[in-house]
Amino acid sequence: MACVTALAAGATNSAPDHVVRRFRLGPFFEYSATRDGATFWALRPFYSKVQDPAIDTRVTDVVWPLGTFHRDREQSWWRFLLAYGSDDDVACDASAWKFTLLPIWFQGRSKAGEDYWALFPIHGHLPHMALMDDIDFTLFPLYFNYEVNGVERVYTPWPFYSRLTENPHLREEGIFPIWSSKINTKRQVEHHYAFWPFWTSAVYSDARNPGSSFLLFPLYGEVNRTNETQRLVLPPFFSYARTDSAERWRLPWPFYETHEVWATATTKPAMKRSYWPFYASVVGEGDRRWYAAWPLLWYSSSESKNRRAERTRFFPFYAHETVRNTDKAGREYEAEHYTRLWPLYLRDETPERTRLRVLELNPIRHSGGIERNWAPFWTLYECTRTPDGTARHDLLWGLVQWTTRGLTVAPP
Repeated sequence: MACVTALAAGATNSAPDHVVRRFRLGPFFEYSATRDGATFWALRPFYSKVQDPAIDTRVTDVVWPLGTFHRDREQSWWRFLLAYGSDDDVACDASAWKFTLLPIWFQGRSKAGEDYWALFPIHGHLPHMALMDDIDFTLFPLYFNYEVNGVERVYTPWPFYSRLTENPHLREEGIFPIWSSKINTKRQVEHHYAFWPFWTSAVYSDARNPGSSFLLFPLYGEVNRTNETQRLVLPPFFSYARTDSAERWRLPWPFYETHEVWATATTKPAMKRSYWPFYASVVGEGDRRWYAAWPLLWYSSSESKNRRAERTRFFPFYAHETVRNTDKAGREYEAEHYTRLWPLYLRDETPERTRLRVLELNPIRHSGGIERNWAPFWTLYECTRTPDGTARHDLLWGLVQWTTRGLTVAPP
């Protein structure tokens, strides 16, 4: 039931639909339907499918997490093992689409209508990947060409020798990792290195923040600019940094760190203290976070104009979350109240319903694939209560069911 109602409620941002039919054989087989036409059926752990024609949404899982197929109105995407595909509009033959079989085959059509394919490392063209545009390669790494922010770079071979196509603002020369010089006249900055990463340096000539920097790795480094000063000893372990809005100490990183931000025209005050892995805290305007015995105990609270959220975790045994919203009339109400005591139970409350489940082995709150395909194996008891006080109880996958209304118990 949770699979169907969660899909409907999440897509419409309204109260979940009511289940009118449900049939189960232990945790292995399940079929359910809502009064608005949404259906769910599963043959666990091999197959499950949930669909809601009211919002034109469907999800199909095959031995999840190995394979999953999603359709949301006109868009679709899927993955199975190392294969992945998507289509921006299944009803339009000219829409953008892609198919990938990692790490060797890439094919599709870009949003601009460009058809492409690539057989790695033999030959291919990709319009976009990993922050790079217009990627071309042949017998990679012998030939590799890509573009970033209008700057085209050609490697023959990658990463040792590269050249830039004609660009009035950039000049670059060098052989990686022996020596390199890059000059950007538009940004007014020069970058140099020798035997990277052991020696790197830069000169900044812009009027707003001129200066220079160098790093003799792993011994010592400096940044000397108008609005920034840094000293690094055995980087990244020991360092001091100061700008016109912040100051940071690391003595040594990651075990001790302080980072203070002052209130300016562009920044809000904040303070971070870290004694990793024992304790750390971050306090800012409307925001507070801390942890102890990282990564076990963690707390955060945040506050905005119409929302307050508070979260506490003692991983993986305990999790507690509350969210309070403010309506248009200025009244505050509890929008979410979630408690999980792993592996015993969870309790999830919203204005529309309260749900209690025993047992709860999933340490992740929002995980649709686990809910559809695996959670029923450990869900021995479940109770769903509506605002009018009606509670529906379910024990041992429907073998025992009953309803309570206040103090009155109705027979199954």
